[in-house]
Amino acid sequence: MQLPSIALPRWKLVAAILIVSTGVAMLGGTAGLGNVLTPVAIILGWFILAPLVALLGSELPMIESPEDKTAADETAVTDTAEPTEDPVDHLRERYARGELTDSEFERRLDRLLETESLSATDESEDEARETDRELSLETE
Repeated sequence: MQLPSIALPRWKLVAAILIVSTGVAMLGGTAGLGNVLTPVAIILGWFILAPLVALLGSELPMIESPEDKTAADETAVTDTAEPTEDPVDHLRERYARGELTDSEFERRLDRLLETESLSATDESEDEARETDRELSLETE
């Protein structure tokens, strides 16, 4: 069984190195090894590992590349996008199937056209969504 590879952003790995090296230095100081362990942990973490990861991090396998991040972002955007269907087309299809009478079709079409003319602002877009919900509830 193969474990999944964990790829972190570069800044998270640098932050983890700094936190761990500071913790080891403090632990060494409280354990009485402050003369040896504290300088080694600080020099190794703060002055060697953190700058190396910050500068050369994209070459390390545990660092996610910027291309991976943008691909993941694009996938997330396309997955969450809702398919949009024109309410007027939907209303015409229902009228063509005979689900709506002439007067009911005209009344709903007028309502939709009124809300579409107001959709230039955010408030009117919310009203259009509310009208669409009302229309779907009326038909059910």
